Amino acid sequence: MKFRNLSFSGKAVWQNNKPFTWFLLSLLLLHSVLKIIFYLYNQPLLFTGAETNIAGSEKLQLVKWSLAEDMLTLLSINSFFLFTLTIVRFVTEKISAWLDLALAWLVIPFFTLVNSFALILNLADIFYFRFHFQRANADLLYVLDHPWNRLMQQHFLIIVIFFAAIAGIIYLMLRMHIKLFRSFIRGNNCRLVTGILFIVLATSVIFKNAFSRYLVPTYPMIELQSKQLPFVQNSFHTFLYSYFRKGEAILQKNYMSDAEADSIMPIRKKINISNTEAGKKNIVLFIMESVPYDFFDSTSAYKVSMPFFDSLLQKSTYFNNAFCYAHESNKGITAILTGIPTLSDIPLYHSPYVNMPFTPLGTALKKMNYQSLFCIGDEYDNFGFAKCMNWLGIDAYYSKEDVPGYKNLPAHSMGLQDAAVLNFFKQKIDQQQKPFFAIQYNISTHYPYDIEESFAKKSPENYTAAMKAMQYYDYSLQQFFNAAKNEPWFSNTKFIFCSDHWLFPQGKLGAYSAVSAFRIPLIIFDPADSKKKTDSRLASQFDIHATILAATGYSDSIISYGNNLMDSMRAGNYVFSKSGNTIYQVMDSNYVLGFNSINNKAEYLYDYKKDILLNTNLVESKSNAHILSGLLIRIKAFLQKTTLHYNSNTVK
Repeated sequence: MKFRNLSFSGKAVWQNNKPFTWFLLSLLLLHSVLKIIFYLYNQPLLFTGAETNIAGSEKLQLVKWSLAEDMLTLLSINSFFLFTLTIVRFVTEKISAWLDLALAWLVIPFFTLVNSFALILNLADIFYFRFHFQRANADLLYVLDHPWNRLMQQHFLIIVIFFAAIAGIIYLMLRMHIKLFRSFIRGNNCRLVTGILFIVLATSVIFKNAFSRYLVPTYPMIELQSKQLPFVQNSFHTFLYSYFRKGEAILQKNYMSDAEADSIMPIRKKINISNTEAGKKNIVLFIMESVPYDFFDSTSAYKVSMPFFDSLLQKSTYFNNAFCYAHESNKGITAILTGIPTLSDIPLYHSPYVNMPFTPLGTALKKMNYQSLFCIGDEYDNFGFAKCMNWLGIDAYYSKEDVPGYKNLPAHSMGLQDAAVLNFFKQKIDQQQKPFFAIQYNISTHYPYDIEESFAKKSPENYTAAMKAMQYYDYSLQQFFNAAKNEPWFSNTKFIFCSDHWLFPQGKLGAYSAVSAFRIPLIIFDPADSKKKTDSRLASQFDIHATILAATGYSDSIISYGNNLMDSMRAGNYVFSKSGNTIYQVMDSNYVLGFNSINNKAEYLYDYKKDILLNTNLVESKSNAHILSGLLIRIKAFLQKTTLHYNSNTVK
């Protein structure tokens, strides 16, 4: 093999590798510009309270790790690019220059697309981060189902801008790759730097040597605060890392003896059922898309005027301290319908843990002679919900394609508007064998909140788009209940309303905190017991699973991380949630603790009742050491039990 124009003098080596160096620096500049835009746009999300004022040294650390993450990603992509070109030339240079050129032109478009995808993913994350609260991961493969259909439903100008941006990025990347290749065939083939980079990357990953501290992508999770990570990470890297580890075992956490963990966090239990719940109630569950507690909070600037809900609260049990588990719909529906937390990046019902022990609602209710159905106005199996319902043993699944004349009905970007779907939902309930369990997942309150224009104009001018969508949903439910109250099944039915997750009431980027960002509405209405009650005990989405089974008189033991909400003896002392991909939270009636599951350290402790804006982090406060210790025991028991649950075939 000839090393043409290769010299080990400093000047010659620089001349040989200058094109590759400029190529990398140009890509790094593009990624850095996107990182700056990401930081400026999303800064209000996670840097709240005392964390708003970041010291200069901390900012320099963010810059250091940001450059390291982006450079690692670019080296990982483009070292393989140059390595591939080098192999091509080694094989073909003695055969034919035309073959050399032809094979190179197969390599260039591939890596052009890879580099383009890396840029596009980082560009998209600038705007998508506020929905996901973390950089892109493998969950996107399930969240962005039917992406082409979703795009085609957008405004024409958005479609044009999208394709123009894609074309511009791909064209720029192609020009840069061609320029590098032309330099390559002139003799500046970078074989030395290619070999060195490839060896360094390979050995650091395989052997985890000293270079790993700076080259292995997961390292900053340990050195940086978890809230700083999204501003450092590269979306392309986090997506690939998540994708390739989606089948990995969830690591078992061991903080205490199994007996101690069992006593703190029992997950196999029998439900406490009151006398009023001894009969077989029909159950109708309304899972409310992206509805925050703010819409129901009379002290909030985002309280929505909702004639139906405002009236319903006068004869229902309202849980005013209810919290969701996570920020994704697939984690919300799993928490609600299984009582189990999702630890995997991808939806639990798509993960390798789909056969873990749990109490599937549909299957359990069949033992009680219940029929069950699920209804959504979205396309079939979007978000994988059809698979989820099959996993749960739900008897029937209805999507927008099942609604008669759906092509001519008012539509939303996500599917049909709520009013039409709720009307169809009632028809299916009317036909259902009794007793029944019915789930309706609304979508009109999903971003971008494009409800029927005629209705939107009726809302107050100062209402945000999200508030207007909520008012429309309230109207749709009113129509449903006006019709349903005359049906014979109505009086023997328990209605449960719960949001799948919190989302900005502003309908755009706004205030976010470790407490407010998980607070959701939770309401139970029973026409047979229509007294106004407010339950201020902490409540979790995990509790709904047990509550549904209790309402049917289910007496077998269940696997659940929650309890019956209607049990007067329910403690309601703690709720657990997951923030991003590293932080798990535990809350009691006064404090919230954030625990980094990677380095096993508490990152924050706030007295959220007194310190509403979460300005003072008490994690280092000696006077609050007993509070910290008590909550640490809880979150560690939670993680130990969940990881053991995921890795075992049986549950104690």
